[in-house]
Amino acid sequence: MTESDYEEGFQLVNDINIGYSKYGNGPNYILCVCGAVGCYAKDWPLKLMKHFPADYVTIVAIDPPGYGTSRPPDRVQEINRCMKDSEYCLGLMQALNLVPFTIMGWSEGARTSVHVAAKGKEKVNRMILLAGATKVNKLGALAFKGMRETNHWLPNARQPYLDFYPESYLRTQWAALCDVVQQVHDFCGGRFPSDLALTQVKCKTLILNGGMDRFCGDPTTNFIPVLKDLMKLEVHAQGGHDFYLKYPKWFSTKVIEFLKSTQK
Repeated sequence: MTESDYEEGFQLVNDINIGYSKYGNGPNYILCVCGAVGCYAKDWPLKLMKHFPADYVTIVAIDPPGYGTSRPPDRVQEINRCMKDSEYCLGLMQALNLVPFTIMGWSEGARTSVHVAAKGKEKVNRMILLAGATKVNKLGALAFKGMRETNHWLPNARQPYLDFYPESYLRTQWAALCDVVQQVHDFCGGRFPSDLALTQVKCKTLILNGGMDRFCGDPTTNFIPVLKDLMKLEVHAQGGHDFYLKYPKWFSTKVIEFLKSTQK
């Protein structure tokens, strides 16, 4: 890898100066979306990107509005936030002239990815969901309620966030996020807006999960019955919620295999 294979920048999309990173110069364009209270530097770091051949992919990682370098202002946590983020994802890739592209999201970013694929039509040729879920049940809502106070977390759980955000930002944002999850459970039948968008996704899809993930829903009930062009479900048996960061070689191999198997 050379220095020219990686850059960070900003692009005005609609009304917000969106921060992003870009790795590689290959013909397969990928947009990566971070998880809750994340950012591209935390969830899509360069050390992960280096596991992909720079001449095969061009990977863009976005900081959605209110996260990472796309602030101020800070994130507004509300039920439709992932749907709204999808407009910035599509706008960024259009502005960078990197279409059609593969949309790839982790955790909360997987919900955004569903909206991107549903809206993007011919601009989006593939979708990859990592540790994704578009529904929350009673146990899931209780789990988030139990995690609401970040000052009760173990230090090693908090530190990856505090490497990029002030403690006050993490505390405020995470509490607001947990409130949104509770609202979805109580008032939306446990269905995030992305669950309603699943039937509109027409592109080829890969689902990657960790076998030890405590937060991710069951894809056999969430995604498999609905997605029309699901190509493959891959599970890393030892992986947790952040399996792709812990096992980057396995992750990159599965993604590249998917890209190659779905090339026209």
